[in-house]
Amino acid sequence: MNERDVQLMSSLIDAIGEKTNRGMVLIDAPYTQFVRINLVLLKGLLEEKGNGGVFISVDRPHQYMVHLMRMHQIELDNITFIDVISRFSGNQKKGQAKVDFFDGPFHIDSLPLAFDDRTDCNTPGLLELDECGFLMIDNISALQIYNRNPAVELFINNFVMVAKTRANVLIPMVIDRQRNQSLYSSAQRLSDLEIKVSHDLSCVTQSSENPSPRQVSEMNFSKEVVN
Repeated sequence: MNERDVQLMSSLIDAIGEKTNRGMVLIDAPYTQFVRINLVLLKGLLEEKGNGGVFISVDRPHQYMVHLMRMHQIELDNITFIDVISRFSGNQKKGQAKVDFFDGPFHIDSLPLAFDDRTDCNTPGLLELDECGFLMIDNISALQIYNRNPAVELFINNFVMVAKTRANVLIPMVIDRQRNQSLYSSAQRLSDLEIKVSHDLSCVTQSSENPSPRQVSEMNFSKEVVN
């Protein structure tokens, strides 16, 4: 991970601040940079904050993020993947990580219920909400491909409510406000903090509590996928 990525990670973690312990943080960021932002957030939460957590893959199979994490030497011991897309795409190989597979991206509203059921039943498994430090989704807007927008908005509501009531976790949610205004507005009503990442990723602004921008780097980031 290069210096600019480390600076971005530090700025995001700094902007999130005390919310790293609990609450929903809505991150307005360019759609083309979701992978990079997810990666640096995972590094910051796992290594800098020492939190374990759950990463839910709805856009790409979990192996993609596992590959990037291994490439950038980010530890996988304290993260569990919930893979929503692999069964739908016919790829269920485990990417050398703890993973559970969910029955596809359609009718996503049943996923929060699955979280709740496991917690209530106290059944052993990969997902233990009470032990999670964070819950992340790679790209929640990707669910609009398979579900009507009201269903995705309902999922956001149920997902956040289950996370907040069943466990003491951070929920970072990355959405491109300009690209998905309706979805962003739905998430905004549930958020405890909003963060704006500039288009070139050079500035991170804590919208709700501290409007002063936090500079990441004078240099622009590449628009290419992390490599």
